[in-house]
Amino acid sequence: MAVYMCRWENGNVSFVSASSKKDACFFLDEFGDAELEDVHLAKDFMVSFRLTDDGEVELAEIGENTDDLFREKIYPVLDRVQMEECGGRDEPTAKGKRRIREAVQKERTRLAGTMKRRVSKDPEARIAQELLKTSSVVAERHAEIARAIRKPRDAQ
Repeated sequence: MAVYMCRWENGNVSFVSASSKKDACFFLDEFGDAELEDVHLAKDFMVSFRLTDDGEVELAEIGENTDDLFREKIYPVLDRVQMEECGGRDEPTAKGKRRIREAVQKERTRLAGTMKRRVSKDPEARIAQELLKTSSVVAERHAEIARAIRKPRDAQ
């Protein structure tokens, strides 16, 4: 199994373990409508979680390669500003903090409108896509399942 990433238009990012991009889209449907072109392989993915005293699970650490992925691919605008403002210091200046907040806002809108909804070419899947309000990949999976269920009945 591989780990796939989807960077949503609002700046959020989701990771999913799946055997293919199609399967990743199917699983990501729990969060939103992801098409094949929205999902990317995340190589060398590593994260660590910890349990807080209040019983919540929170991110503890990000592996070095995963951190590079966030900086270079997922949030490049924020990375550039953080490098400029935090260079060799632990904490940015007041002006730096303002610039970082502005960069976060830009990252949240930078990809707005880029996730295009693809309409399935499969007539049955198009109906499922409209009824379920889902991506073409998920609708096509449901259409395949429906055909597989009908097939034994049709043979009788």
